[in-house]
Amino acid sequence: MTRRPIRALRAGAVALAVAVALTACVSIPTRGPVAEGVAEVNEPAPVTLLGYSPGHDASPMEIVQGFLNANAAGYSRETTADVSTTFSVAREYLSGEVRSTWNPDEQVIVYPTASSPEITLLTETQVQVKVGVAARIDADGVYEESAPGSLQPLVFDLVKDSSDQWRISRLDNGVVLSEPNFELVFRQAAVYFLSADSTHLVPETRWFPVRNLATSVVRALMDGPSPWLRDAVRTAVPDGVQLETGAVPVDADGTAEVSLSGAALGDVEDRARMLAQLEATLDIAQVNSVEVLAGGVPLAWEPARLARGSLPSDAALEGVQDDMLMTLGRGELSPVAGVGPLTGLDVTGAARNEAGTVRVLLSGGDTLLRASSSGGDEQLLAAEALTAPSADRLGWVWTAAAGPDGPVITAVRGGGARQVVRADWLAGRTVQEIRVARDGTRVAVLSTGASGFGLDVTGVVRDQEGAPLQLGEPIATGATLTEASRVVWVDESTLGVLGKTAAATSTTVYLVPLAGQTRALPALEGIVALAGGKGERALYVTTADGELFVRSGPSWAYVSSGVRAPSFPG
Repeated sequence: MTRRPIRALRAGAVALAVAVALTACVSIPTRGPVAEGVAEVNEPAPVTLLGYSPGHDASPMEIVQGFLNANAAGYSRETTADVSTTFSVAREYLSGEVRSTWNPDEQVIVYPTASSPEITLLTETQVQVKVGVAARIDADGVYEESAPGSLQPLVFDLVKDSSDQWRISRLDNGVVLSEPNFELVFRQAAVYFLSADSTHLVPETRWFPVRNLATSVVRALMDGPSPWLRDAVRTAVPDGVQLETGAVPVDADGTAEVSLSGAALGDVEDRARMLAQLEATLDIAQVNSVEVLAGGVPLAWEPARLARGSLPSDAALEGVQDDMLMTLGRGELSPVAGVGPLTGLDVTGAARNEAGTVRVLLSGGDTLLRASSSGGDEQLLAAEALTAPSADRLGWVWTAAAGPDGPVITAVRGGGARQVVRADWLAGRTVQEIRVARDGTRVAVLSTGASGFGLDVTGVVRDQEGAPLQLGEPIATGATLTEASRVVWVDESTLGVLGKTAAATSTTVYLVPLAGQTRALPALEGIVALAGGKGERALYVTTADGELFVRSGPSWAYVSSGVRAPSFPG
């Protein structure tokens, strides 16, 4: 059995506690003895949403409205592998064969909190529903944020049954949920795969129903990564291995039991890696430990120790001040050891790897240099309008420039090694920035073209020596943004973007989850550069006049002046 510490506090529990406190008719004690508080707060049990059966002699519009109301209730009951037996109340609104063939799991349409479905009677037997779309979630739990103002028309055909009651005879597969109901009955979870060199756990964030969450995430792990990530990662789960019982039960103590079919579970190293994947994937509410069995026999191996999450150390911010590369420590800037003066260089970007063994500077926007004791004396690449550099954990430094048929993405290393990274999907576009994730397996790309602005994330395909060869097919994110100039990785599944939305009057920093809704951070006048460290509280920005600020509470806190090109490893 593999165990990990019980997580003491979760955001959902905090939100619920606050809500209860605000609505209850009690006051905070101001006198009396000090009492010990609750040492541990677990996420509450799934909320049960009620659905109601069709009313007698309900009109076609009332039937459609009742069906939509019953959608969320379907997730409040235990689900089974046979989708035709789920959503029993919602199916009461359906007629004939449709009652068993309708598949609610095919997609979820989430509409914004501030809107409601618009229901119109087209004919005596046909009803149209127009619904605003905040997001769509497909059958595999992949989340796609929608652009503001997105609408989805849905058409329902109705007939009268043998009791002369209206019932729905034709409809699209999937369900429609409001944002509040979606957040009640779905949870975000990361499914972890392996980097190509098997040293890092790489997350793919998806959304699953709260009910049977442990089963859903393990099934997703068994099924493998989505197409956009598939060629960039591997998994230690052998082909053909599935859940033996079809479910992952979680007992009252929070122990999840994963019983796998088949005896061939790979070599000892891959078994340890598979255990690491399972334990990381099952790091969800209500699960405190994981027990894995194969053929009914517990696996006694310890999970492999693999890097996961954000930076493995508390790396310091670096930036250029007074023609010196400086590092921030205890609120003060001091020169970086081993890097000489940058006299004569117009540094517009900087990057380094986690160990600090690779440190590069972009000078004048067209020359990539290795930083050294003499400043910046080794030229790595020269081209017009290079993007800000990004250094990956394998020692490759990435940048992009315009080419005759589209952008040319180049990765370079010391000693003259150079690799052009193929990305056919960027043909005809201009890359504004490219940023490699800390696992070295995923890349965020800002680009513009005839179809407008794009923020995409894709997997990196490498050769056996780790040299990047090409970018896989992308997934789009940040749909509410209309322009951007900088992107950083805030954590393993969230981007920080300096940009604008259609409703914004000025540029600001946005948090863009790979599977969630974009959120604006507090505004600050004149931001021109962005650096991301270890989470949201390690976000730094510089302004046009060189002032450096850090994310602090509900705003930004001043740090220093005369700073440009701020950066963290990556």
